[in-house]
Amino acid sequence: MRKNFFYFLIFIFFSFGMTSCKNISNVDKSNKKLLLVSFTILEDIVRNIVGEEFNVQSITKPGMEVHGYQTTPSDLIKGSKAVVFIDNGFGFELWAEKFVTNLKVSRITISNNLKPVFISEDAYKGKPNPHAWISPKRGIIYVDILSRALSELKPQSKNVFEKNAKIYKNKLSKIDEDFSLFLNTLKKNQKYLVSCEGAFTYLTNDYGLTEAYLWPVNAESQITPKRMAKVINLVKNNDIPAVFCESTVSSDSQLAVSRETGAKFGGNFYVDSLSSKNGPASSYLDLLKHNLNLIKQAYSSK
Repeated sequence: MRKNFFYFLIFIFFSFGMTSCKNISNVDKSNKKLLLVSFTILEDIVRNIVGEEFNVQSITKPGMEVHGYQTTPSDLIKGSKAVVFIDNGFGFELWAEKFVTNLKVSRITISNNLKPVFISEDAYKGKPNPHAWISPKRGIIYVDILSRALSELKPQSKNVFEKNAKIYKNKLSKIDEDFSLFLNTLKKNQKYLVSCEGAFTYLTNDYGLTEAYLWPVNAESQITPKRMAKVINLVKNNDIPAVFCESTVSSDSQLAVSRETGAKFGGNFYVDSLSSKNGPASSYLDLLKHNLNLIKQAYSSK
């Protein structure tokens, strides 16, 4: 009987100890200050820089359309607990200004320190294209901007942020090098990137490609017969081997271009959002690699 009682006491002791450890762990986690970011790609970049120094959360979830997102009461609750809100800017998050005005929170906006490429078409003419992160070269600039800003936010962790940023930039540089080497092997008629949305301007500018698209920024409803005919003629006249679309929009129109021209439909790029954890673009690095691989596969088969 005493023996059983002794074992019972040991069980209670260890159970209490394990519970206490769990509670301590939870306290540690809850004590991390919250960095709230606007979309999943930015969330991943920030998390790679700060490591365990902050709790990083995105307002929008994987697969969501970001431009016209409608914030919720739960977003405002998160915002009230955050020490900083980080967004892309250049008009990408149409909801950001209103969201921030309702909060007492610091703000880091990437576009304040980034040179824009301007849209040259239609009602969007003269406005900055927001999708700079699509180019690995610009992704490296994002890391530099965020590393500096976050070091000002938490100076005692500056060395950690700079070390993490250096490691992360090396990974981005390898993708940049791979992209450049492959694109240098393409023939003249292959140096076109035809997509649904005009989201690849930074990528095409940085790597010597010519961009073509069915609509400008987030304007799927603006597909017109004239715009469609323009893209079809471009693809036919230049014997462009492949056309692409994006994961967050319908690819039907681009599939029609493919049927009309004989160009291969190369698949869907990830642009504004990461995929789910089990998807092909569950991180920013994987997103860049996925997009590059689609281009490689489509152009290598011609």
